[in-house]
Amino acid sequence: MIYICLMTKTGKPDWSGCPTRYAAGIVGDKWCFLLLRDVLLHGKRTYREFLASPEGISTNILANRLSKLEALGMFTREPDPRKASSVCYFPTQKAKDFLPALVSMMVWATQYDEMTEAPASFAASFNDDPNGTIAWYVAEMARVDRALRGG
Repeated sequence: MIYICLMTKTGKPDWSGCPTRYAAGIVGDKWCFLLLRDVLLHGKRTYREFLASPEGISTNILANRLSKLEALGMFTREPDPRKASSVCYFPTQKAKDFLPALVSMMVWATQYDEMTEAPASFAASFNDDPNGTIAWYVAEMARVDRALRGG
């Protein structure tokens, strides 16, 4: 199947309809991509946890990308049940549905990144049992969310 980029009257591409453009609009920014990684794989849910990530995101970019991911329906923003003055960002089903693509891209990267920080078992586990690997991450997300929400 071929996807065609339609142009608007202004000469700019119409961003609707093309699945690649849609995905790039969400995860094409490195910070959005890393925030999705942190939520989906590392169990991070708070501003403070995101800020502590080793990549060193600035506070203004962090606030902007969290708002963007919330507006795009990837995160929900809820009061932190442990601390009323804080909020948590929980993955929506839309974000959870991105998990297989995220893990697939990470496995691809381990094949070509000579300095990968991923253990060899990560790619091997996914290649041996992709559905089982994804199920494990989904269960971990549910465990983290239950623990935060007191359930």
